[in-house]
Amino acid sequence: MKILSEKVIRMFKNFLFVILLVLPVTANAHSPLVSSFPQDGETLDKPPTEIVMTFKTPAKLIKVSLKKSSGKQAKSLLSGLFGSDDGEVVSLGTGFLMNIDERHMIPLPLLQSGDYLFAWRALGEDGHVIKGDFTFTIAGS
Repeated sequence: MKILSEKVIRMFKNFLFVILLVLPVTANAHSPLVSSFPQDGETLDKPPTEIVMTFKTPAKLIKVSLKKSSGKQAKSLLSGLFGSDDGEVVSLGTGFLMNIDERHMIPLPLLQSGDYLFAWRALGEDGHVIKGDFTFTIAGS
């Protein structure tokens, strides 16, 4: 019985050691987006000329997309899980991709009023892929 309890205590100590060793690494493993302009859900009076993204630590943008909503509000579970073809893709350049920095500026063409979804994918300095998206609205004039 005593041998069993010593074995359990040793296993628990090893488990605790691994958790304490891995926890700081995973907490600092990514470079999250700290802020963006426009902000998620923001309504703008006039179209922005650029999207500005600021990360906690340097990151490399590897893919971005901007889509203007077609105005159809009906969303199904499948379109939420797998994305939707609904909406008009806004063509963006690529000159801002693959640069490692904390702050990225993505030039925009002249945008019309409506709802937009900006999706992005980046590579942190540590090699981890991070991704996200945000929406914004340009109010009609």
